[in-house]
Amino acid sequence: MNEQLTRSDLRTMARKAADYITFNCEGVSEGFEITYKGYMVFVDYRNDGQTEAVRVADVWDRAGNEYPEIADVLQTMLN
Repeated sequence: MNEQLTRSDLRTMARKAADYITFNCEGVSEGFEITYKGYMVFVDYRNDGQTEAVRVADVWDRAGNEYPEIADVLQTMLN
């Protein structure tokens, strides 16, 4: 069972996603995963040359349980 995430944990997860986009995507669209405290976050980054869009597609734990409420919070933090 995963531990309960705090606000600080959610900020860390959002920062990890934002840092990945900043330091790895280089304006190229891609999907990627980040992990933190037993949770896996799938992020879809799109850049058409004029606009950028970030979508938190899903959040899972090690057991495969989905957490749409965490995805929603992260989505808000990244936009």
